[in-house]
Amino acid sequence: MFLKVVLFTWVASVASSAFAIYFPLPAGHCEAFMGNAGGAMESSPGNALYNPAGLGFRSTNKLSLSVSGTALTSHQMKNSSSDLSPSDYSVRPLLASGIYPTEWGTGAVFVASPMMLSLDGLLNTQGGSYNSSTLTSLDSQLLKVGAAFGAAINDSISWGISSGLQLGDSRTHSYNKVSTGGNLYATIFTETENKNKGLFILPGIQIKPVANWTLGLSAQFIPVMLESKAVDYTAVHYVATPNTVNEETVSYEPVKQSPYYLRLANGFNLLAGNDVFVDVTYTSESSLRDAEGVVENEESFVVYSVGWRNKSFESWQPMAGYSHTSINNSTNHLTSAGVAIVRGRSELILGGYYMASVPNEDNVFEYSSYGFMFSSNVAY
Repeated sequence: MFLKVVLFTWVASVASSAFAIYFPLPAGHCEAFMGNAGGAMESSPGNALYNPAGLGFRSTNKLSLSVSGTALTSHQMKNSSSDLSPSDYSVRPLLASGIYPTEWGTGAVFVASPMMLSLDGLLNTQGGSYNSSTLTSLDSQLLKVGAAFGAAINDSISWGISSGLQLGDSRTHSYNKVSTGGNLYATIFTETENKNKGLFILPGIQIKPVANWTLGLSAQFIPVMLESKAVDYTAVHYVATPNTVNEETVSYEPVKQSPYYLRLANGFNLLAGNDVFVDVTYTSESSLRDAEGVVENEESFVVYSVGWRNKSFESWQPMAGYSHTSINNSTNHLTSAGVAIVRGRSELILGGYYMASVPNEDNVFEYSSYGFMFSSNVAY
């Protein structure tokens, strides 16, 4: 049991954090370049992810198609004793959506991947008289497929709702060599696959108290969990018994309680074409169960996000954002920026992001990620 716990300490910390934080990496259209601030944003393809009521204030009757993603993305984990520096660079889709005006309001269909991790590296640990060397890889992703609709009640109030299917998939592969007294004691191979599937609902409203101020309220929750399963396979080969392989397969339900989130957002149209967005997002408690039946509770937390865009230039418009989260064992920072190249109602945005999770304890891994981002929205 001790060897297995050592093996998965850092993997479990990543998987649980990715489960609890709704948008751990940038997602959306222009929201991704503005620190994930977008609950009070109007007429954006990202409204389907942040606040569908923004579709209700869409002023054009033209349909539009949007595609965004990241490229050259790198992930890294390290602590005081180990440094996992994967040379993995990947292309990750963020959002693909189509927005269609109707006589009743504005509809949208979308496919989004607001979270994806790919980590691998070598980890050396020591416990008592045992030394452990572990080669581990982790792939974890979240996919959302659904539709959204927004409609304005009048010039000052709009409402909207997004709904669809949320799919989570996490896979780990680990090879572990255990030695004692300078001699090989055992080798361990472990493979874990974790899948969950649920129906999500995201209602929202936007209110304009005055012409240059938009207030947004939205919430997301999973009322129905369609699937929650995991399979943990372990094979142990002891040097003392070279002809015997000890195998164990355990199936279990990992999700015990899904989180929900509440977003309060403000959007301000300031002088000189400057737009500022400020979001405060509360994420509730959640809990996961491991293969041994032990339930680990994830605390609730608050995410503070601020985004800025300057629209004083017709052909190109800079934007930037920052997001901050503080929990018991770490502090998370997300910084993103980009430039929108505007042609009429269509735009292409190019930029990048950097994210860091700084631990408050020595035995917790520090996580960091950076990448190049792009997003295009074409109006027809």
